[in-house]
Amino acid sequence: MYKLLQCRMEEKILKKGITTTTLVLLIVAIIAVAGVAWYVTLPPPAPAEKVIKLGVIYPLTGAQAPFGHDCLKGVQVAIDMINAEGGIAGYTVHAVVADAQSDPAIATSETERLITFEKVHMVVGSYAGPLCMANSEVCERYGVPFFENIAAPNEATMNRSFRWIFRFGPAGLYYGYVSVDFLVEFLCPQYGWVPGQLKIAIVNEDGSYGRSVAYGNLERCEHYGLNVVAHETYSSKATDLSGLVTKLRGLEPDVLLITGYAGDSQLFGRQAHELGLEPKVWIGHSAGWELPATATALGDLIIGKYAVGFPMYHTNLTGLLPEVKEDMETFTSMYEARFNAHPASWGAKAASAMYHVAFKALYYAITRYGGLDPESIRKGFLDVDIPDGGTFVGFGCKFYPPDETNTDWGDNFRAVFHPIAQWQGTTADDFVVVWPEELAVAEPIL
Repeated sequence: MYKLLQCRMEEKILKKGITTTTLVLLIVAIIAVAGVAWYVTLPPPAPAEKVIKLGVIYPLTGAQAPFGHDCLKGVQVAIDMINAEGGIAGYTVHAVVADAQSDPAIATSETERLITFEKVHMVVGSYAGPLCMANSEVCERYGVPFFENIAAPNEATMNRSFRWIFRFGPAGLYYGYVSVDFLVEFLCPQYGWVPGQLKIAIVNEDGSYGRSVAYGNLERCEHYGLNVVAHETYSSKATDLSGLVTKLRGLEPDVLLITGYAGDSQLFGRQAHELGLEPKVWIGHSAGWELPATATALGDLIIGKYAVGFPMYHTNLTGLLPEVKEDMETFTSMYEARFNAHPASWGAKAASAMYHVAFKALYYAITRYGGLDPESIRKGFLDVDIPDGGTFVGFGCKFYPPDETNTDWGDNFRAVFHPIAQWQGTTADDFVVVWPEELAVAEPIL
């Protein structure tokens, strides 16, 4: 039947003068038109997702890993928060994570990889002072924005005149100021001490963080006319500090102002007890002396010791803006859901630095300056203007611009203070703010 119909069609076509070649061309044309019609009626492809790539670098292995993991978790939750809100001006935020391995040389190579291979829009880090210095050097060389949310070396921003670094937290010298102010303004009146008659010993790890804090200690002691009987440094990699401890014991200091990281602080604390170094007042400066692991390692030896720090959940935060308090509740809830743990202070600080400052800078870059090129992001950071009470840690944020009136480009000039907390037990919940009064949640154990 099919062959019969085909023959009849060919006869009709031939009678009308249409050749076989013409027929083939006609069929091809019909197929082509049909194909075009089919293509046109397909739904358009979904637009490519718009992504902001953040290079996030912290020490995730090595001596500083406990701090690095806390910071990374805070940044990850901040990203979860902003993406849950729809991202930044239509962009989804994505983190490309790198491990600095607690080594400035590794930090240098990893930051370069993030910029040249991963093509990140900006770099975020880095917790420790030496890592911050390394990361910022690379970003300055490549002209890529670098946002330091924790590290405190004075030289990161002060008198450096780098265009591409922005630091959220206080420089180390301000930690040093606070501990001496606390001694003179609060402890001396409480005990009836004459400040100038006290013997002060200043001890610090010899990296950029320790040096920066000690600089503030020394400058403030000179301001008050205090008697500094020792200023000693040590390597944070030291495995024995007994010689230093013995030397200090011989000086019989009334007050010890000390700065260190994790393992070295725990070592110093144990050996001080074993060798009988017993100052009347012991004040650490964040880092190792704020770390719950140090309290666990030292046990009851930690009780009564002070530290400049920020235990977010044990600070009077009534001065925060209402919307920031809501952000804190959201952050805590999302952090606990993701990590099944309470946020550490560095994680909370890093999260607020990202959520309240960096993401705002990126929003300004896109909406005010037209994109995510380095210069637009740099301008976005300079536009950030957050009042006190506008971040989890209480202080606001405004960066020094690169002009002839100052040389502290990129430093947050509203970040000049952290409170004094005291270990009143051996768990994280026992590290509570005791000074100044407006931030305190407990009376100090005297």
